[in-house]
Amino acid sequence: MNQRQAVLGILRDAASPVSTAECAAKFSQAVGLGNEAEIVDRVSRKLPS
Repeated sequence: MNQRQAVLGILRDAASPVSTAECAAKFSQAVGLGNEAEIVDRVSRKLPS
């Protein structure tokens, strides 16, 4: 899965604006990383804000 496509899909499917942390949590679940706080924190630092 392309990371950019995953993020755009999350934003497209969101019913309302999402925070970077919410997007990171959904992204980590979508790519199979799980939803542990440490992983979500690392992913949210990589996403553009």
